[in-house]
Amino acid sequence: MKNLIAPLLILLIVSCSTDSLEPLDQEISEKSLSDSNVQENSDNEDQEVDSENQNTAPALALQSYLINEHSAVETSIGFIQANDEDGDDIIFSIESEADIIIDEHTGEIKVGPNLKLDFETINSLEFTVSAFDGSTTSHGNFSLNVIDVDEITLLNEAEKDLITYFQHLVFWKGHANTPVERNQKWAVPLRLNLAGTISNNFSQVVNEVISEYNTIFNGNFTISLAETEELANAEVFYGTKEELESHWPDMHQIVKDGDYHGYAITPSSSYILSDSRIWISNEASVLFKHELGHALGFGHSDKCEEENSFLCSQISVENKILSEEEKILRYAYHSKIEEGLTESDIEKILADILINEQ
Repeated sequence: MKNLIAPLLILLIVSCSTDSLEPLDQEISEKSLSDSNVQENSDNEDQEVDSENQNTAPALALQSYLINEHSAVETSIGFIQANDEDGDDIIFSIESEADIIIDEHTGEIKVGPNLKLDFETINSLEFTVSAFDGSTTSHGNFSLNVIDVDEITLLNEAEKDLITYFQHLVFWKGHANTPVERNQKWAVPLRLNLAGTISNNFSQVVNEVISEYNTIFNGNFTISLAETEELANAEVFYGTKEELESHWPDMHQIVKDGDYHGYAITPSSSYILSDSRIWISNEASVLFKHELGHALGFGHSDKCEEENSFLCSQISVENKILSEEEKILRYAYHSKIEEGLTESDIEKILADILINEQ
């Protein structure tokens, strides 16, 4: 109102400039009083409007929640609690990137479709919830703590059998093997140098077998042919047993009196395999596949009477890499399975990997 008064006062002063000042003061006084009353009434009206439109924001009850790792999608986590003094209906929503589902009316929160609850990877996560009462929005930060569980209890029989077979191969429990107490593996890619009289047919066999292994490893580990001997960390010698004597006399001493057609020696340091030497005397693909399996850290199989594993001590052209062995090869070179682990160590880690792949 004061902005309206100023122009009126100026107008009065101009029109009464030839009159005495006393009537002017009186008129200004009357105007001021009148405007003051209008201002007071206006303030009172504003206060009544504010009082009528006053709203209290919803109050969120902050708390932490617990859930078992590997819980299924849409497993209930709990309810977000909120109170509104005005009795307004509250609409809930998730305001963070955490993959948590929330019922906008009840506030119930559940596991989202892409939420991986793995205690070994992350044991807690934070998320934000908003509560809207139609006028005002409140926000609250919450935490979800993941409970560690024994993954073995979550496995089915087929998965448990896979772990048992994994341990059989990795800890060399098979026929004619010397068992080991901890797993061994390559820490760097395997680079093969070919030596001996390499035929076109055998060269093709080598490339096909390497391709098959690399497909199974799916990028977790790679095998390749080295362009030179200096760039290699393993050598494949193709030749007869008699030719082996001049190439690797120590290996010849091991195989000379046995019914061998191939052999592999791969030393290790702190359970890391290195400097592999593989002898092959036959162009059969399964023989090279077998000896390369030994060089990678796997012992003989016990799936030989019906399944015809490529890792059986006695093999024929019918033997092949079994479907469960493809998984074992890949898991053995999984980033979570380091070298030098015990059977119980691997059992826990492999169970976790299997559950997370479901």
